[in-house]
Amino acid sequence: MWIVSLIHYETFRVSTLIYTTLFLLLYTTYYNLLHCNHVFDIDYFIKLLKGLILAYSGCLLIQQSFILIGIVQFPIINLVQVLNRSLGANSLSFEPSSSARIMAVAYLGLLRMYQLKKGRLPNIKELFQELRWSSIGFLWAMSTMGSGTAFVALGILSILFIKKQYLLSIAPILVAIYFIIPSIEFEPLQRARNAVEVTLTLETESVIETDGSAATRITPLINTIKNIDLFNLNSWVGYGADYVKRFKGPVEQMKKQMIGRIQEFGLFSFIIMQMLIFSCAIRKVLSVETLLWLFLFSMTFGNVSYTWGAIMIFTAVRYFQEQYEQELLVITE
Repeated sequence: MWIVSLIHYETFRVSTLIYTTLFLLLYTTYYNLLHCNHVFDIDYFIKLLKGLILAYSGCLLIQQSFILIGIVQFPIINLVQVLNRSLGANSLSFEPSSSARIMAVAYLGLLRMYQLKKGRLPNIKELFQELRWSSIGFLWAMSTMGSGTAFVALGILSILFIKKQYLLSIAPILVAIYFIIPSIEFEPLQRARNAVEVTLTLETESVIETDGSAATRITPLINTIKNIDLFNLNSWVGYGADYVKRFKGPVEQMKKQMIGRIQEFGLFSFIIMQMLIFSCAIRKVLSVETLLWLFLFSMTFGNVSYTWGAIMIFTAVRYFQEQYEQELLVITE
C-alpha cells in the first residue's frame, strides 16, 4: 500500500497509511502475545466471547427500552441515531450493521470453541441449554437491531447446522420461507430479501436503488466481478487513495468501489492482504468464516476498529483449533 501510494504520489495521503500501519502493528502484537506468550486459554476466550455478546445485546436492550418510552436519542447509552426502524438501534457500535458484524463473528467463535470442547457443533437444544443467554441475546439482537446485514449473517451462520443428509428436505422449506417473507411486515427482513434478489442481477444501479445501505456492502463485490481487468496495470497497482471520491455523486462512487480496496491499492495489495488473513486468521478457504469475511467485510482490512476486532477473533479461533490438533497428535503418538 505504501509503494502504490508512492506510485500515485498525486493522491498520496500519509494519514491513511499510518492508520493502517498502526492497526497492523496492533495485530502483530496481539498475534505474538497469543502464539508466543499464550496470554489466555480457551476458557478465558469463551468468557470473553460470551461477555462481548451479552454486552452488545444488553446495551441494545437498554436502548430499545428508551425507544419504547419515546426517547430516541440518549448519548450516555450510545443512542445517537434516529433510525426509524421500530426497535432498531446501534448498540455499542456506530450503526446496527457494524454491531451485526462483530456479534456474528463472536457467536461463530463461541460455536467453534464448543465444537473443540465437545468434538461437535451444538444442536439447537444445546444452544439454549449450555449457551442459553449468549444464544438468546444474540438472536434477539440480530433480529431486532434493524439491520439487513444481521439477517445475511444469520443466513450464513445457519449453514453450520445444515447437514448433508437433510439438504433435500430443507430446500423446500427454504423456498417456502423465501416466498412467505414478502407478507411479513418486518423491514430488516424485507431489506435482506430484496438485497439478495438484486445482487443476483449483478446490476449495481439496481442494488443502489433497492437499498443504499446494503449497496455499500454488495456493490464492491459486483464491481469486482464485472469490472476487474487483469490486463490493465491499474488493476494491479490501483488508482491511489480516494479514487472513488474523484467521481461526483454517491451512485457514481459506488460504481467504482471494489472489495479489498482494489480500486485504490490494486490486486497486489489485495493478494498480500488475503495471504495474511488465510495464514494467520482463517484456516480454510471453503468455510463459514470465509463467507463472513467476504459478505460482511468485503475481504478488506480498512481503517475500522470492528474489522480488526473480527480478525482478532478469527485469529484466536484458529490458534485454539491448531493447539487442539497438536495436543490430539501428541496423544495419538
